[in-house]
Amino acid sequence: METAQAEDNVYYREELHSIKEEVTSLRNDFSRFLQRANQQHIDGMMEEMRKSFMKPMVDYLCEDANEKMRSQMTRDCGMREFCETAFNEILQETAGLVGRPKVEVGTVKMYRDRLDDLKKEAKSPQCSRCFSEASSLLEKQVKLMRSLQIYKEREAKDEKGDISSIEPDKIVPEVCEPVANKQRLHMLKALSGESKTFSELSKLTGLRGGNLLFHLQKLLDTGMVLQRSERGDYIITRKGYSTLQGLSKIYSEIELIE
Repeated sequence: METAQAEDNVYYREELHSIKEEVTSLRNDFSRFLQRANQQHIDGMMEEMRKSFMKPMVDYLCEDANEKMRSQMTRDCGMREFCETAFNEILQETAGLVGRPKVEVGTVKMYRDRLDDLKKEAKSPQCSRCFSEASSLLEKQVKLMRSLQIYKEREAKDEKGDISSIEPDKIVPEVCEPVANKQRLHMLKALSGESKTFSELSKLTGLRGGNLLFHLQKLLDTGMVLQRSERGDYIITRKGYSTLQGLSKIYSEIELIE
């Protein structure tokens, strides 16, 4: 009798363990689904924002390039009309790139090369002023492409990145400090699955009132979290999600080293 009961207990323990493993697996699958769904929501929101202001942005860049070249180019030059037309043609086309969802490295290089080819034909010392202005306008447009995250200077194959490009004065306050707190990291991780209200984050972290607001403000100020409206719920941004992914990758690599 006791042997049969013991066997039953072993059987039930094994069944319970199996059920727990299944529940854990389902929970992990659901968490991954929520992360993907939340990221899709962010991507969709960013795409709608991009579409709504891209046309006026491109129009402004074209108008700005025309005006700057007209006012800054050397006036007493027989080649002014030809060069102004050539510069504006390049700058109009590169301004149009800003409206694209993605700009390849080779595309930007092509326009830089076109400007360099024109520069090789320059015969007067006065030409340097005009080329300097055209080059400056082109690089401002490229900088805007980077800020919109549609253009990356390095090729995708350069996965390790360039350590020399690390700027501690920017990285520490913008990336390291916001996640160098257990409660803030806990909030960021929770928001990667779904949006949360202030009260939900309070229950999650055990923080109350001004204390919770202090930590939330750190994430808001650094652009890792957004609030939908003045009293709405909180959602993770692309920057916040990318930071979590980066931390996960770093931790995995460190574990392998150990």
